[in-house]
Amino acid sequence: MKDLGEVGIIRLIQGKVSQKLPSYVKKGIGDDCAVVETSGERVLLVTTDTLIEGIHFTDQTLSPEALGWKALAVNISDIAAMGGTPRTAFLSIGIKPDTEISFIESFMAGFKALADKTGIILAGGDTVESPSSAVITVTLLGDCLPEHVLYRSGARVGDDVWVTGPLGNAAAGLFLLQTKELAAPSGYEPLVRAHQRPMPPLDVGKALAESGLAHAMIDISDGIAKDLGHICEQSGVGAVLWAASLPMSSPLLGLAAEAEKEALQWALHGGEDYELLFTASPADKEKVQSLTAKHSGRPAVKVGAIVLEDGILLAKQGTRVPLESGGYLHFCK
Repeated sequence: MKDLGEVGIIRLIQGKVSQKLPSYVKKGIGDDCAVVETSGERVLLVTTDTLIEGIHFTDQTLSPEALGWKALAVNISDIAAMGGTPRTAFLSIGIKPDTEISFIESFMAGFKALADKTGIILAGGDTVESPSSAVITVTLLGDCLPEHVLYRSGARVGDDVWVTGPLGNAAAGLFLLQTKELAAPSGYEPLVRAHQRPMPPLDVGKALAESGLAHAMIDISDGIAKDLGHICEQSGVGAVLWAASLPMSSPLLGLAAEAEKEALQWALHGGEDYELLFTASPADKEKVQSLTAKHSGRPAVKVGAIVLEDGILLAKQGTRVPLESGGYLHFCK
């Protein structure tokens, strides 16, 4: 597994199943959601994510209530990235037999809080015993008009690259939670909140899809460097990111200075931002800013451009250097 890595394992699995999809499957492996045709006017969006204790969270970084919220949020982010509306969730949970009942009660309080906020219904799932760590898997179903579904594969040479909000906050919040001597200072609460209770910009995703302004879109779960790479790979293009344009919050910059960390590395590779990364025509700049401001209270930020050459370049202080994808890599420890 270490030799293959996460991407290699996905490709291995993909190679063992039929490459010819039935006509009702409009998109299979390779995007934020699978897209399945139904008998109605709207297509079905299907996504699933797993959180494992010790890999994605610990009791030091997430309370049970925050875990419940986040387990659903990461799936909502996938639906948002396709321009859809989340509808129905299925929750599978593996827990140790000596787990306190209060864990489930608190977990479900967080899960329900976000489900109620977004109109999602929990319709089923599974509960099993796990011998050593908690394992949470959520499958979320959503829908969208077929002509409004946004894929990773639509980026065009010359497009602007946009993000819907600040980058790196969640990674900085995780750093705070893991660094006891820095965990208490006031002023850093937005960083911790970004890690523990992300709120994907669902309304912005739907608005972009319905407007036709966005050509390609993905949620930023693994860091902009890695996730922009997915858009480039699926679209057959490259990109340039402008370091000076990447939006970073004041608390992030303050913590980086105090902890002697490079804020740019959190922004590029930190992951778990759950903002949207999308491309659009330069001619639509004002429309993009107006639409995103209307639906989120803040305009999206232009951070780069799509180019013909393969790979991603980081433009910084007058130079352009190849940008490694970075981010967390499963099976590589």
